[in-house]
Amino acid sequence: MDSSKDANIIIMTSGLAGSSVLTSLIARAGYWLGENTFKKRDYDTYENTELIKLNLRLIEESDFKSNYTMVFDSDVIDSIGALYQKVDKVPYENFIKKCNDNRPWVWKDPRLWLTIRFWSNLVNLNDCRFILLNRDPLQNWISSTLRRMIQSYNYNKSYNMLVNNSIKTFFKTHNIEYLYILYEDLLLHPEETIGRLNSFLNSNLTIEDLRTVYNGQLYKKSKTYFDLLKAIMVYIKNYPQRYK
Repeated sequence: MDSSKDANIIIMTSGLAGSSVLTSLIARAGYWLGENTFKKRDYDTYENTELIKLNLRLIEESDFKSNYTMVFDSDVIDSIGALYQKVDKVPYENFIKKCNDNRPWVWKDPRLWLTIRFWSNLVNLNDCRFILLNRDPLQNWISSTLRRMIQSYNYNKSYNMLVNNSIKTFFKTHNIEYLYILYEDLLLHPEETIGRLNSFLNSNLTIEDLRTVYNGQLYKKSKTYFDLLKAIMVYIKNYPQRYK
């Protein structure tokens, strides 16, 4: 792994794990997000829109028809990785060149757990630092349910475990060191977690940087008991359609 401060960053996550907060925090240390970032109705995801477009193209090329945000399929991971031998690589190479022209950069897109094996053929992995971001299972289930991603708690927990295990397998295969962060630790124990992040990135981020990018209250979980109650009501209302 490159020990220089200019090493790029790739954030790996299963989704709805607080990666927008983490990415916006890291960007304050001077990392390039892209020419444009994707903005949802209520917040900026801090995801490079060109990276999203290319990841979606890869998923489409793999002919994966299921809902990848709630369905784990190891076959599609292999299928996307194999696309390196089949697709026109110029758009992907041009994108990486653009990123490197603006380095250090940070990539964050929940689809990366599906596409990282393709990108690993094009990106210099030794020039990157990796972060694996996870979330408390109950907090993740609440967020998913409130976004109408209806799953049983056990199904949601199992899905996220499978995604995270797949990411860890990729790390092990390529002998990649990584920083593991639990999103709740960033909120409940910000000083300690930012300290670990600074040591890993050789950066000087502060709790004030976190307060600038995070709209909620620190030292509290982002989802409350009231959110849990709302999620339960949504789940019951949509119970027949649940993934289980």
